Amino acid sequence: MHTFNHMQCVRKILIACLASFNFIFPFAHAQTETLNNKLDLCERGNYIQVLHPLLAQYSATSVQADKVRLAAAIAASYVQLQQAPLAEPYLHFAYEHADTAVDKAAHAIALGNWQQSRGNADAARASYDVAMTLAGSDAGIAISSGLNRLKLDGDKLGTTDRISSLNAYWQRLPAVSKPQARIRFAINLGAQAKAAGPAGHALAYQAFDYARQLAQAVQESRLLLEALDQLAQMYEDAHRQDDALALSDQAVLVAQTMEAHDLLIAVEWRRGRILRQRGQTDMAIAAYQRALDHIEAIRTDIPVEYQDGKSSFRETLEPVYLGLADMLLQGADQLNAANKDQQLRRARNVLELIKQTELQDYLGDRCAVESARANRRSSTLAPGTAIIYPVILPNRMELLLETANGMQHRSIAVSADSLRADVIEFGSNIRDNLSFKPQAKRLYDMLLAPVDSLLQQEKIETLVIIPDGVLRLLPFAALHDGQRFAIEKYAIAIVPALTLTNTTAREQQGSNLKTLLAGMSEPGAVVDKLPAVMVEQLLAAGPQTASTATTGRQISRGSFTRSMRRLPAGKSGADGSATMSVTEKQQRHRQLQQMLLLNGVDEEIRMLEKLNPGQTLLNGGFTVSAFAGKMKTGDFQIVHIASHGVFGGTADNSFLMAHDDLITMNGLQQLLRAGEKNSRGLELLTLSACETAEGDDRAPLGLSGAALKAHAKSALGSLWPVSDDAASALMVQFYRNLSTPANSKAQALQKAQLELLKNDNYSHPFYWAPFIMVGSWL
Repeated sequence: MHTFNHMQCVRKILIACLASFNFIFPFAHAQTETLNNKLDLCERGNYIQVLHPLLAQYSATSVQADKVRLAAAIAASYVQLQQAPLAEPYLHFAYEHADTAVDKAAHAIALGNWQQSRGNADAARASYDVAMTLAGSDAGIAISSGLNRLKLDGDKLGTTDRISSLNAYWQRLPAVSKPQARIRFAINLGAQAKAAGPAGHALAYQAFDYARQLAQAVQESRLLLEALDQLAQMYEDAHRQDDALALSDQAVLVAQTMEAHDLLIAVEWRRGRILRQRGQTDMAIAAYQRALDHIEAIRTDIPVEYQDGKSSFRETLEPVYLGLADMLLQGADQLNAANKDQQLRRARNVLELIKQTELQDYLGDRCAVESARANRRSSTLAPGTAIIYPVILPNRMELLLETANGMQHRSIAVSADSLRADVIEFGSNIRDNLSFKPQAKRLYDMLLAPVDSLLQQEKIETLVIIPDGVLRLLPFAALHDGQRFAIEKYAIAIVPALTLTNTTAREQQGSNLKTLLAGMSEPGAVVDKLPAVMVEQLLAAGPQTASTATTGRQISRGSFTRSMRRLPAGKSGADGSATMSVTEKQQRHRQLQQMLLLNGVDEEIRMLEKLNPGQTLLNGGFTVSAFAGKMKTGDFQIVHIASHGVFGGTADNSFLMAHDDLITMNGLQQLLRAGEKNSRGLELLTLSACETAEGDDRAPLGLSGAALKAHAKSALGSLWPVSDDAASALMVQFYRNLSTPANSKAQALQKAQLELLKNDNYSHPFYWAPFIMVGSWL
């Protein structure tokens, strides 16, 4: 039996962790390296596939030394999979049961690195100090713990002290016996010297070049590739393009004998940037394409990191996709008709990869998106339907338009900042009953007017829009051409990504769509489960959240969103309930219940019961367990939930309310897919009182993500909350329209919105514009 037959993959994980965190893990090479001669190579797979056998081997082995090394590898796997809390017990086990003081010190460093990545600086410092004490005279441990601590505290030091410390470690480097460790330390040291600014650049050049020469001498191809990449980047930053290209070309030659997709992303992207600046567009496109191919080769293994409101993808990888798409779009007009159509489709396919990864980032879940992509079924685009793909670039916007007759594109001169300001102001003015027509016309002129003549020529009735960035916040239905709203001309659907959308026709029509109705007009024990930050904001807002004086409309559904606007992702904070008396708790409970009443839900559910066959859960009947029970036993094609909910900037701060508890995004997935084995699939998920957090262009991805996780073909929701009466009226009319087989979902929604537009009480776009059909429009 080969106890460690997956350790080659473990080594990849550990190396990836090094690249991801720029930390030094001594055991990544010191221990795993010695195992390679007696290990079988594992088949290439993603980290989840690697993790499962590691866990099984960890449980099966009784050899303490093997268990320690497996624990370290499992911990690194969890870190790479963004499941850092699960890594902690394995890190502690490896540290506590290591055989020697040096090994124990190495695991202390790993524990410190984990603590540093979790933001626990004091604990990390303590772990590095323990490592220093245990290591004694071991130079490798001293440099490793020192560099990691310097990374932690470097910003607190002045530039002179920081570089002085780095120079001290540089002088100690020859004392490290293993050349591989010296190379790794030199690369880490060089990166920190570079980050210190111009004063550290001389040391950075020296360290990277030392790493390059040593890696070449000992034939460490991957470390050589890392050193070449770092040097090339310094040359590009210094505008030494010839040197940067020469080193990048050398890196590509080195990589021919190995698998190094993760490092070649940066190498090929750099080549593409430089070639583009030189006007060598065809060669630049080829380099960008190779960079993208390397990303796609390991995309499921790239960690979804989210810090300070920025995802790892958006900050580091999206520019590769967007740069390639930009060049393809710019060059399309120079081609003949057939080649132009092909190039536009190629650009669209690149943009689709961005859309997929944005959803993965939002959900923190690769599997849901990959599953949707694998299970996607599509049909030919029908006459009368057009797909509009806006692409926001820094100094312009591109419109890709696809109809049954092919693809076209238009370029609009507008800055990304100006467009964002218009969209935000437009939405705010509609919600606040201020003048909105100027923005409505200006945005129409940018987004629809450039293709108006083509839409009319092809008799387009349905617009399918794949919005980009801030355009996800835009109520397209309320755009105005000067005479009519867009909804008066077109049925409109929003699609997060075509490659994730099932566009086959509905299998069942009309009254054959079995429905589960769940509603909460009077919250119960769930108010005691609300995040503390939200509770504080609700109570601070007070009774004024029940109405607005400017329009006189009831917006009880809006108090929830306003309280969630600033709720940090995944954090609830301390609510002080431990110090409250029983009477105070009861008083707060009643106050929250009163603030979160949804007076129109009862009537909405009762009216929908008359239209759709199925079952109903209302108020006390709408508990999490009751909802789960219905989903397990029923074969529902529509699930309609009328309850408070919000989609925030990530899936972690997105949830809705049952009567007794909160339902998270993952919880909703589990509940809605409980009866999937006996189901023909969910046609529609409606969330009639859920809304997206204001001003966050990632928040609307929550509705798409909910549909994706539930395996629903479509979802109906709103960008902002409206009055109970208006929402109920729209929902009843929508389902009535949907019962007519000739109406698609998008058309059923359009006709319901037009009914409100004709009603003097609800003619303002505030009432009908926020409702959006997401996913399949058929």
